[in-house]
Amino acid sequence: MKTIAVRSAALMLGSLFAAYAALAADLTVTAFGGTWEKAYRKCFVEPFEKKTGKSVDVTLGNPLQWVNQVAASPDKPPIDVMVSTPEATHIAVSRNVLDPISAKDVPNMAQLDPRLVEYGKGYGFPITYGDFGLMYNAKRVKNPPKTWKEFVDGVVAGKWQASIPDINYVATPAGLITLFNQLYGGSPTNIQPALDQVKRMRDSKNVTFFSDPNAPLNAMRNGDIDIAMYYDGRAWAEHDSGNPDIAWVNPGPGSVAFPNMAVKVKNGSPLGTQFLNELASAEGQSCFANTMQYTASNTKVTYELKVKPRIATVDGSIWVNFEDIGKYVPQWIEAWNKQIGR
Repeated sequence: MKTIAVRSAALMLGSLFAAYAALAADLTVTAFGGTWEKAYRKCFVEPFEKKTGKSVDVTLGNPLQWVNQVAASPDKPPIDVMVSTPEATHIAVSRNVLDPISAKDVPNMAQLDPRLVEYGKGYGFPITYGDFGLMYNAKRVKNPPKTWKEFVDGVVAGKWQASIPDINYVATPAGLITLFNQLYGGSPTNIQPALDQVKRMRDSKNVTFFSDPNAPLNAMRNGDIDIAMYYDGRAWAEHDSGNPDIAWVNPGPGSVAFPNMAVKVKNGSPLGTQFLNELASAEGQSCFANTMQYTASNTKVTYELKVKPRIATVDGSIWVNFEDIGKYVPQWIEAWNKQIGR
C-alpha cells in the first residue's frame, strides 16, 4: 500500500510540475499533431528558443476550440500565436481577437509570396500549404483517375476500395463539398449535387469515411483500401517512410489548396511577433517544407531534389474563399448528417 501511495504521489507531483511548466512558458503556440508537430518543433520552436532564450509551450487541439478559448478570455488569452486553418482564422478575425500584422512588424513577410499573404487579410500568413488530392497504392491502382469525376465513377463501379473524409474532418467543407459543388453544379446554398455523389459512393459499399488523418494510412497499409482523398505532403511522407507503393495524384481540374495560417492573438505576448518572424523565415520554412513536403510561402525557400517535383504550385491548385465557406458550414453539417449520417 505504501508503494502505491508513493507512486501516486509521484505521479501527481509530475502532473503538477508539467502543468506549472506549461503555465511558466514565455510563449504559447498551437500546432497540429503527429509528424506535423515534430517538424514544427524542430524547424521553428527550437531555433526560436535558441535565438531568444525564451521557452515555448506547444498546445495541440482543434482550431475552432483554440479560437473559442481565446474569445473566452480576450484580456488574458491562453494562446499567443495560432497556427490553424483558414476557416478558424476568419472566425478569429470576425471575433476581433487577432492583431493585424505586416512586414513592418514581421520583416520576413517581405519574402513571402504576396498571393498567399492575401489569404491572411492583413492578419496573418500561410506558413505552407498542401493540396487535398488522391493518395493511392500504385500496385493495386495501375491507372489512377485523371479527373475527380473518374474517381467518383470508379468508386461506384467498384474499380477500387476508397476512403473519403466525413463531415467532421477539417478538409471536408472545402476539399470535398466545395470541390464537388463546382464539378456537379451545386452552390453554397445548394450542396445537394455534392451530397448526391457522396451518397452514390456510400451506397456502392466501396467507400469508407474517416475523421482521423491517420485512418487512411492505416487502412492502406492493411490493404483495406486502394485509394483515398488525402494531402499531398502526408502521402509522400508515407511513401518515403518505407511504403514505396504509395503515390499521390492531382486529378483534374485540380485539388483544393489548404494553407496553414499563422496569426498573433490580441493581448498575447509581444514575443508572438518575433515567433511569427521565425515562422516566415526562409530557414525555418525550408526545414519544414522539405520535411512535410508542402509548398512554402517564403519565395527564398530551397527544396530538396526529391521534394521539388512533388509539391503543389499556386497556379496548379484550386483556391477557394474560406471566409465565404465558413458562413454555410453549419447548414452543410446538418444536411450531411441528415442524408449521409453521422
